[in-house]
Amino acid sequence: MMRDKAFDLLYQSFNPALPNTLWFVDENLIPEHAPAAMGNTRVIANRYHIHKKLLNAGWHAEFSDFDCQDLAPGSYDQIYLRIPKEKALAHYLINTASRLLAPMGSLILSGLKQEGIKGFFDRADTAGAQTERWKLDKETWAAAITFTQPITLDDKDYTALRPAVADTSFSFISKPGVYGWNKIDQGSQLLIEHLCDIIGQSQPQSALDIGCGYGYLSLHTGKMLSIPVIATDTNAAAIECCTANATQSNVNISAVADDCARHIDSVFDLVVCNPPFHSGFGVESQLTDRFLASAAQHLTPDGQAIFVTNLHIGIEKKAADYFSIVDTPVQTNHFKLIHLRLPKKSKATVSD
Repeated sequence: MMRDKAFDLLYQSFNPALPNTLWFVDENLIPEHAPAAMGNTRVIANRYHIHKKLLNAGWHAEFSDFDCQDLAPGSYDQIYLRIPKEKALAHYLINTASRLLAPMGSLILSGLKQEGIKGFFDRADTAGAQTERWKLDKETWAAAITFTQPITLDDKDYTALRPAVADTSFSFISKPGVYGWNKIDQGSQLLIEHLCDIIGQSQPQSALDIGCGYGYLSLHTGKMLSIPVIATDTNAAAIECCTANATQSNVNISAVADDCARHIDSVFDLVVCNPPFHSGFGVESQLTDRFLASAAQHLTPDGQAIFVTNLHIGIEKKAADYFSIVDTPVQTNHFKLIHLRLPKKSKATVSD
């Protein structure tokens, strides 16, 4: 795994001598590259697997969608943040830092030029903060931002769930920070359109959705088959949205924060999955094995899994390591559905 230079620049500012510090951590972090735990630092992470790995490494880590309502204003001397991909989240965390920092405390903010890091510095300046900037190289920048008062950059009301998208069956609640939060993923839609045809005459009694997002596959699967669904995701915001959608739509779904369902002990007749793979994805990635192993591990012997992937992602050969039957019953110009049966339980161990 390549090191992230923006994190390396951030780590140079870690100060174990300060009495109270806070570190906001999102999906960008590779926990294995983090420095040794600091006893003075509280970590809030919005990815379950990252939170667990930091806990195991000795950090005081907690898991939430950056819920800071109970944190007292002015209670931290320093806050660390490598800029997130989601702009609304970045603004929310900068705003939050301006409220939580003590007088003369600073937000250490790092990121890459191509991510617009200098724009975040400029917006903080415009809002009345003071920034002291430095760089690792021409692409990698950091700044110590000192606030004279709380600021309100446009965070799109980040914490609020909201109506986001609808189809003929459901109106979905979602929010920034969830992948594809304000659209219906075409691959997921394709899976639901062909779900009943693929499973044929079988009558699943339960289903697992690995990587549920705001719950599109879970809600449709639960409603179409009239079965309970366990939905899991590592993203705190996704779990919150999926739970809200299940409650609003009265579909029997339990949303569980987990890392590729590795802590879910039950087995299921059906697994559905739209994994976080993309066109440039290398199928040799450990992530491929983890999703396939999880599907095999959580199926009954006669169960079946259906994955949807981009057409150009060739996971079928690797899937054969975990399933005796691998079919591709549906292909379009952009997506394909992969039907997996007869799991090889001896292979099905979800690795870190």
